[in-house]
Amino acid sequence: MTKFRSKPPSEEERALFREAMKDATPLSARARVLPGPRLRAGFVPPPHYPPQPVFADTPAPAIGGHAEAHLRRGRLDPEARLDLHGMSAENAYRAAVRFLYRAQAGGKRLTLVITGKGGVLRQQLPLWLGQAELAPLVAGLSEAHAKHGGGGAFYVYLRQAKPR
Repeated sequence: MTKFRSKPPSEEERALFREAMKDATPLSARARVLPGPRLRAGFVPPPHYPPQPVFADTPAPAIGGHAEAHLRRGRLDPEARLDLHGMSAENAYRAAVRFLYRAQAGGKRLTLVITGKGGVLRQQLPLWLGQAELAPLVAGLSEAHAKHGGGGAFYVYLRQAKPR
């Protein structure tokens, strides 16, 4: 959609434009480059994953060290949350991967993923996050403290994003 100015440019603006463009030479019709799609600032597209994840039976590593002790005592609060209630396994997988990549790109380290206390998502999330493809993203996984959902949620500790 093209946006138009409410008033035409003044003669002074036209003169400034002509002065700025006096050394420019037009491109030939074949040499023109069409602009690509515009991406939002800070957007990092996640890698492509198959709709049905193929994963090993190894869950994501547990959160350890000082972070684990602070989480166990409820002293740390998550910086971002995702609720997967009511989603199919395929949609939940895609939403979780997209959410975690965006959180990492946003500089977040501790996230909370709510799965519910029973069902497939609670069993599958640790296996999804244990995939080798997600190793650069997930540093650890732990059941949430009672004040953040307890057995119905997981803390996902993210690795710091590598500068590009």
